[in-house]
Amino acid sequence: MANTISQQEHERHKRRRARQWLGLAICLLVLIGAFTVISAAVGGVAILFDDTDEKLEYEQRLQALVMLDPLPFDDLDQADPALLKEAAIWAAVSTAQSSATGLDAYERDPNTDSLLLPAVEVDAAAASLLGADYKLTHETFGTVSGDMTFEYDEEKQCYLIPVTGQVGMYTPKVEKLTKKSGRLYVTVGYVPAPGLSGDFSLTAPTEPTKYMDYAFEKVDGVYYLRALAVSEMKPSSSAAANAPETDLDYEDYFDPTSVIAGNADSLPGEDTSSPASDSAQEDTSAADSAGDEATSDAGEE
Repeated sequence: MANTISQQEHERHKRRRARQWLGLAICLLVLIGAFTVISAAVGGVAILFDDTDEKLEYEQRLQALVMLDPLPFDDLDQADPALLKEAAIWAAVSTAQSSATGLDAYERDPNTDSLLLPAVEVDAAAASLLGADYKLTHETFGTVSGDMTFEYDEEKQCYLIPVTGQVGMYTPKVEKLTKKSGRLYVTVGYVPAPGLSGDFSLTAPTEPTKYMDYAFEKVDGVYYLRALAVSEMKPSSSAAANAPETDLDYEDYFDPTSVIAGNADSLPGEDTSSPASDSAQEDTSAADSAGDEATSDAGEE
């Protein structure tokens, strides 16, 4: 009898142990399933709010304009049309370079070997950023920096792009995208281009030295640039210390006319305290002193 009871207890323990292991396995599967569901949900939310691709898109759209460092403007009518046209030209060249055939498919000027860039491609580049309503005036013009001229061939309806490399002042780094009052504000960090201040080393600045807000408005489902303003975001102290000397102080900006007038007031020719004039004054004083001494000696004799 005792053996029978012992055998029954043994079987009962085995069944209990089996149920325990089964329960543990089910709990583990439930936990794994819950973790998988939560991870998928978190990943889905992260993907939903991840704007990395959108930031990269705006960096590409603004590349040609940022490298020219435009002054702020409240609307496109206040922006420098020559600068916008130059940005459109470089954007069109960049698009051509990234195509399957590159620049080899373009005609060259037989005399200068300059690239003949069709004006329609420049118009397309401008329209992709500014909208189809913004019209460019095609003609020969000098760049804002004054070191290059884009000649326009009226007969071929093309710009002659000089055979030279274009090194911009900055490269864009989009920090954030903010929608407010029907506009999309793209906060762009300006990273100085390597060599802007003579530094081609690996220690060249990689952080933005200033920030600007580009305001876009949606037209027919696409955002187009409408304004540019100084951003409230400020660079770090180390980045500000590495800012190039050519960096403009936009905190004192009012309009292009005042900036031009300010540059005119600081022309070197208006400096009346030059070393040459100081030297001349010293020579005159020495001559006067010598004359006084000679007169005194004559009186004594």
